[in-house]
Amino acid sequence: MRIAVVPGDGIGGEVVPAVLPALSLLSDHFRLGLSFETFDWGAERWLAEGVGLPSGALDMLASDYGAVLLGALGDPRIPDMAHGRDILLGLRRGLDLYVNYRPFTPAGSDRAVALFRENTQGLYAGVGGTVAQGGRPAVAIDECVYTRETVERFLRYCLRTLSDSGRKRVTLVHKSNAVPHTGRLWQEVFRAELDRHPGLVGSDEYVDSFCYHLVRDSSPYEGIVASNLFGDIVSDIGAALMGGLGLAASASICPETGYALFEPVHGSAPDIAGRGIANPYATATAAALMLDHLGHHSAAVPLRRALASAARSDAATPDMGGHGTTATFIGEVMACLEKDLSDESTVSHG
Repeated sequence: MRIAVVPGDGIGGEVVPAVLPALSLLSDHFRLGLSFETFDWGAERWLAEGVGLPSGALDMLASDYGAVLLGALGDPRIPDMAHGRDILLGLRRGLDLYVNYRPFTPAGSDRAVALFRENTQGLYAGVGGTVAQGGRPAVAIDECVYTRETVERFLRYCLRTLSDSGRKRVTLVHKSNAVPHTGRLWQEVFRAELDRHPGLVGSDEYVDSFCYHLVRDSSPYEGIVASNLFGDIVSDIGAALMGGLGLAASASICPETGYALFEPVHGSAPDIAGRGIANPYATATAAALMLDHLGHHSAAVPLRRALASAARSDAATPDMGGHGTTATFIGEVMACLEKDLSDESTVSHG
């Protein structure tokens, strides 16, 4: 299994390489046969060559690689984020990664909330334009576009996954009172798909009210499904409830092919890039999601244990309350992993 690695910009070039030794250790220990190839897609190549996602990249990824591990995209020298849209949206649409899964575990809780965000349409579909007057935009239009087929296949996968995981409650987040056409489409499909899962209790909330309730008390929520924009916003609130963007990860999945892209939720953080204090926790969590998705749950478990242990140590980065650096944190993760795997081998051999 070959994994395509795209560190991207800013701290992506620090946290992604930091995590690869842990993945290699787990691959060797569990004989997973993973290999990694790094690609230089990001701001530097865009500025030098005007290339975001190279020609033929999608076909190459689909045929030669089992998954993508992405760092972060964003550079102040490209203020309109043109390269980021070309790469990230190109991967999502080109590989049909229409399900974005962003689990979060609120601080003080031992239960992850499963958040699913539709990943390819809505306000991010790129439909719209501007009318200029005097050389400046006078009218700007962005259209929210959803097809029934997209909403149906997305909700069908999400509800089936939630049901199979043993969760009992699912909430649709929408704004049908102000955005009636797409909002009501989501409501109608949601109710129809719920009928297929009698073990799930469904509810729906307006996005503004939902965010208020989520911040005040997340305990009523087990599964959340949302359109592209609302899911994007809610996922950052979920990250805040965990303790910060440096802790949250996501998976973008095409259920039909099994292909997936894994990335931390945080951005490229140019303000701290190069200082050695970037937190690799979210990237490592994305790697654990990747191991789960590839069927290697036995390898994901010790990685998560090592991350939890290292996050409580003084070696953790400052955003987690430690006094460490990227290197000290991942060093602690590796030490915990090596001890865990050594203990496991000792037990398994009597």
